[in-house]
Amino acid sequence: MSCNSQQKDHIFTSEFGYSIMLPEKWAEYEDDENVNAFFDTENWTGNLRITVIEVDKEIDDNYIEEEFKSQRKAEKITSQNGFTGFKYTEISQDGLMHYWQLFHKNKLFVCSFLLNPKNETKLNETEIEKVGKIINSIKAL
Repeated sequence: MSCNSQQKDHIFTSEFGYSIMLPEKWAEYEDDENVNAFFDTENWTGNLRITVIEVDKEIDDNYIEEEFKSQRKAEKITSQNGFTGFKYTEISQDGLMHYWQLFHKNKLFVCSFLLNPKNETKLNETEIEKVGKIINSIKAL
């Protein structure tokens, strides 16, 4: 018996030209066209969706800055693989929706995570941290 309780991540490779590191108990499920959707199979806390949008030209800093300015209360971010973008949160009738938008060359990665509104605050904070790590791991192929 191993005393190592550390979670094991696994690589998910998308048909939309990217890969991510998913926590051990996370899996993909069927969702809308052109969307990869994921959830924790052991303890559902919310749904993570990643949509990849290809644009006609390479995305430059001016485009990113304009998109950033259009979002109230957005925070600029850079992923571990050098993608730049921002994140923000919106309140909806279903709960708190967290968004991340990352830009890489001619691709926009739109990521969203709707938290289970019945969870306690501490659990939600842990889940947002976990989802942030998943999104931080996005790598273009």
